[in-house]
Amino acid sequence: MPWIYRQSTGRIERDGTLAGVGYSGCGQGRNNPSRQNEAMSGPIPRGTWSIGAPFTHPHAGPYTMRLTPVPGTVTYNRTGFMIHGDSAAHPGEASHGCVIVNIVTRRRIWESGDHTIAVSL
Repeated sequence: MPWIYRQSTGRIERDGTLAGVGYSGCGQGRNNPSRQNEAMSGPIPRGTWSIGAPFTHPHAGPYTMRLTPVPGTVTYNRTGFMIHGDSAAHPGEASHGCVIVNIVTRRRIWESGDHTIAVSL
């Protein structure tokens, strides 16, 4: 069963159990499903995404995972989505659409062996 990310609350769940809470998007777009089509501010669009192996990103930092849309997911021509940690310098401002969660949740996602996440309301 895939991971679930809820656009409106930032909740990440698996098998009906809360695994963590984060956020996606910034400003008026943060956790705001009605702005999923807005580049650089809205949350990650609804749909199904494949989760890539963790790596250290030069800006997003350690244990970053790329998200690739599964065919049929409408991306509104937005690209570059990842799951990564928050900004130490500017907490709460690290996302322009990426899913932001703590390292414990990111490790739990990858180590589960389930590398699919469904984004819903």
